[in-house]
Amino acid sequence: MQPLTQQTLSYTNDTLAARLAINFKDENTLNSLLGVKAIPHALSMIYAGHQFGGFTPQLGDGRGLLLGEVTNQDGMMIDLHMKGVDQTPYSRRGDGRAVLGSSIHEYLASEALHHLGIPSIRALALFTSDQQVYREHAEPAAMLLRSARTHIRFGHFEYFFYQKKVSELDCLIDYVIEHYYKQSLDRRKNIIFMLESIVDATAKMIAQWQAIGFQHGVMNTDNMSILGETIDYGPYGFMKSYQPNWVANHSDYEARYAFERQPSVALWNLNCLFYYFSNHLTKAQLIKVLSQFESKLMEHFQANIRLKLGLSSAQENDQALFANLLLLLEKDQVDYTCFWRNLSQMTDQNDRLLVTAGFNDKDGISLWLNEYCARRVRDDKSWQVARVEMLEINPKYILRNYLAHNAITAAESGDLKLFDDLIQVLVQPFDEHELLTHLAIPANAEQKNICVSCSS
Repeated sequence: MQPLTQQTLSYTNDTLAARLAINFKDENTLNSLLGVKAIPHALSMIYAGHQFGGFTPQLGDGRGLLLGEVTNQDGMMIDLHMKGVDQTPYSRRGDGRAVLGSSIHEYLASEALHHLGIPSIRALALFTSDQQVYREHAEPAAMLLRSARTHIRFGHFEYFFYQKKVSELDCLIDYVIEHYYKQSLDRRKNIIFMLESIVDATAKMIAQWQAIGFQHGVMNTDNMSILGETIDYGPYGFMKSYQPNWVANHSDYEARYAFERQPSVALWNLNCLFYYFSNHLTKAQLIKVLSQFESKLMEHFQANIRLKLGLSSAQENDQALFANLLLLLEKDQVDYTCFWRNLSQMTDQNDRLLVTAGFNDKDGISLWLNEYCARRVRDDKSWQVARVEMLEINPKYILRNYLAHNAITAAESGDLKLFDDLIQVLVQPFDEHELLTHLAIPANAEQKNICVSCSS
């Protein structure tokens, strides 16, 4: 690891650091993270992956090092991983560096999703530098220290399977079972339990993405965690106005990873993963487990939507109620996040001004609200109780693209004030933050077209 020139520890996640008992003021710790002092047994991981549907037999951590593991306050082992360290055996002709823009972009998103209750890697520290690296143009280099329960992904199984490394694949399976899915069962049943758990965790993550309006952008199999955590942030985005065919990744020319396709892509990726267990389970066993995905996805998604609507129980026509709402949101291009927050503010069935304000089709939204209020009458929950609960599930603040762009632009000039302000609201996205309410304003027509580069 060759240190960057004139490195500075510019930002730390102090709350997370305390949970991991990491002291950034300790000289030995800081020197190890800066690359001044060697870290024994640090490694870069090798894996394969299906990228945009095509198989790449060898990928890996081209610019990252898995530094080791620490134990959090709950006794759970947590990976520490540094991105942007220098060239590794898997750099694939790259320089092994990360730029400041993509580092900030990942820091913001990982913390945003975590505090929205969606499983994710966590950003732990941002290191800046005066060193320049070249992508489309010269950009300041940076390093991002992140933590995760694991960095094992579908692509690890792919690599060993297609390389016909049978013993290594068996070792990986046993490791994952032992550390994450251990049960008092025989090996075959343990594998079934592991795959069932991966299906459920993946379905839950995707359901949460769809409910909050998050698009990952690059759902390659090498970007899928075996624990259902969101990893490898690139050209992601949070929904502005509701558009089911929205594509956050401008290099996704065929819209493979469009918002509405994320559930089917997750199933496709799981199908790839299950193929690598064809020597361990029968085809019938694999199909039986994989077929659970759709029902699990709908179960988690409907539970999310009920919470967003303030409903305590499921009823027959709930899916139609939600589907009709999405049609109205799409038709009038109403801001997705603002709508849910405004709906949460309703104090009774007549308190509709905020909700209807953004709609051109006043008759359409009024009819929908009539159905919604009638549904609320059939639910065993008062408006006051539901309002409190909805304000704790429908955020006021999300990471809007133009805000991320502005934070990156300012940081490249040495100003981290907007970045810090964004962290404050993203860590507590359901609170009002009276001095920072401008960070909840939707993008205007010009800002909607801003593209945040995901150059690494």
